Amino acid sequence: MALTEDEQISFSDDDRGWSSYVTDANAFFAGRRIKPTAWRFYYDRGLCARLGLYCYNLQKGTAYDFRYICQLHEQTHRSFTKSFITCETVNPADRSTLFFETCVKHNDDQVTFVPNLRWETHVCRVEGSEEADYEWDDGAVDDYYKDEMPEWLSDENQQRCYVVKQSELRDKKNGWLTLLTEFAFFTKWNGPLSPGEIEECRPLITQHVVVETLGEEGEKEPRDKLNAANAIFYISFECVEDPTIGRYRAVVRKTMDGKPGHMRLEVMCRRV
Repeated sequence: MALTEDEQISFSDDDRGWSSYVTDANAFFAGRRIKPTAWRFYYDRGLCARLGLYCYNLQKGTAYDFRYICQLHEQTHRSFTKSFITCETVNPADRSTLFFETCVKHNDDQVTFVPNLRWETHVCRVEGSEEADYEWDDGAVDDYYKDEMPEWLSDENQQRCYVVKQSELRDKKNGWLTLLTEFAFFTKWNGPLSPGEIEECRPLITQHVVVETLGEEGEKEPRDKLNAANAIFYISFECVEDPTIGRYRAVVRKTMDGKPGHMRLEVMCRRV
């Protein structure tokens, strides 16, 4: 995925030009105690990297944790941005590291302060591995997940739902649920606040999560809905840094078309 020097400075009518830059990896270190200004400023790109890693872990059955971004290149179009990211990840079991590549298409740069945003991964792979498939197969996703985003969980859909237990919310292997909450909060405040200001509002407190699916293959138990390829998450959470103790409700729709490295996230969040 690394770009050549010519690719980094080229411009064409097809790609509308590259906006490319390589960053110091240490500036993106996301440790709890070390949060440099550069990491805060690019917090939104960190979300993209973590989404790509979540997709990879879900498809591969791995549990790598995000550490920091090594390289970031961007291709800006009229209605969306593509972020090409290389990051270092770590296996918590043996502390071994892995360099990871992802490409995420997102519209948060072009539309701000709107009810819902979208992110779509096209590449989620070990650095230098298999070729990427950038074409999303919309026909592989059930029409149920293509309608307008639901405002909130309806009574008639309760039978298709699983209420996530508090112990599951605290389980480290389900840490990606916190990531969904962060996407929701970012969607709510994208525009009025900068990525750095949004990052400063962490940690967020995920209070309640309900997962809705159509009952996909492989769901032997209700809790299997948590790792379904296609699902709608209804999330209630708080932001303790909000001076009014902000309480929020979010709807996060996750869909996958079955291709390696492909995941789409549609997010809507409102204050309650």
